[in-house]
Amino acid sequence: MGNLGGSEILVILLVGLVVLGPTRLPEVTRQIGRVLREVRRVSTGFQEELRAAVEDPGLELEARARGDALTSQGTPASSTGTRPDPPPDPEPHEGSAGRQDRPDTAESEDD
Repeated sequence: MGNLGGSEILVILLVGLVVLGPTRLPEVTRQIGRVLREVRRVSTGFQEELRAAVEDPGLELEARARGDALTSQGTPASSTGTRPDPPPDPEPHEGSAGRQDRPDTAESEDD
């Protein structure tokens, strides 16, 4: 959310008062406050979990060990979390669209 000054909040409340009326405005503002509080709580929890996962030294050491094993041996240290290799590309057929038949340059020079 952006930065709201006092005058902007006052305009929003006046519009809400005109649209909702004096009886429903306090109820709606409480509901909006609850929703915003819940969104902030979930967002803070998500940020903390993400930060903990990124800063966890155990996970970093494990990832580095896997990377070292991959570079030194060419195979993963464990099969956990690895995907199988994709199938090899099929060889192009003789009549495939990727191949262009070109006439010999020697024949065209004889003309």
